[in-house]
Amino acid sequence: MVPYSQISIIYNPKSTGDSQAMAKELEAKLKKALPELSIEIVPTEYAGHARELACEIAKAHKTPLIVSASGDGGYNEVINGAMDSQNDSVICAVLPAGNANDHSRTMQGKPLHQQIAKAKPIKLDLIKVTATEKSGKTTVRYAHSYVGLGLTPAIAVELNRHSLNPIREVLLVIKTFRQYHPFEIKRNDRTLKLDNLVFANTNQMAKFLTLSPQNTPDDGMFEVIVLPSVHRWALVMQVAQAAIKHLDPARKLHRYQFTAVKAMPIQLDGEVIELGADCHVLVESMHKMLNTIV
Repeated sequence: MVPYSQISIIYNPKSTGDSQAMAKELEAKLKKALPELSIEIVPTEYAGHARELACEIAKAHKTPLIVSASGDGGYNEVINGAMDSQNDSVICAVLPAGNANDHSRTMQGKPLHQQIAKAKPIKLDLIKVTATEKSGKTTVRYAHSYVGLGLTPAIAVELNRHSLNPIREVLLVIKTFRQYHPFEIKRNDRTLKLDNLVFANTNQMAKFLTLSPQNTPDDGMFEVIVLPSVHRWALVMQVAQAAIKHLDPARKLHRYQFTAVKAMPIQLDGEVIELGADCHVLVESMHKMLNTIV
């Protein structure tokens, strides 16, 4: 007996990729494999709508499977909607249909429709970010793959916007280097000037940046990659190391706190939110909080 009470496939009809066609193809395959289930495809209408839809579906059904036909950003929205619903039984999955597919590339090995039909959900960690502004306003967001500040996530976002070949990759990296500036955080009564700060559940970003040698998305901890600010050429070498081999993670933690010295962006699976000056940020590993099919 399958554990799903409902299957909903969320897609963006305005996507530059094949989101709609892939959603319809998955729907057809699942209706054939699981004829007893209610299966629907649901289009989004505006930015952030996938999060709202996922929350509504998770509240309306006991054990829904919500599939995001998207890249990492769309899947980020769906997961956050599922978390908003407070339904511990909701199951999420991603059908890779975008430029940024880090999560599916590092997690999935077999066609999604086959894995859904096998109906064996697993539990993976999520990264929870709680940002408390100086005014007292608090924002809570979740990430399935990484949370980052600085150069590496900036490069990842830029590369994931484009269909790439080796020459274009190099040009985009150079462009990002030119626009990049170090940032400062306060941690343990010290001010740190950094080029990069990444908390990662997966060991790869943007198709070619390798953060760590192993992928351990269910151990209750995240990789912490901290790169202090250095000369630009030294930074080039560090990024090259990530492309050729992997960055050396500073350590594995389940909790990390810091305060943003100035206003700055923070990226969650490539989705960007803004941190105000003096914003306090708590990053936590939420052990096996995500029910998923991979």
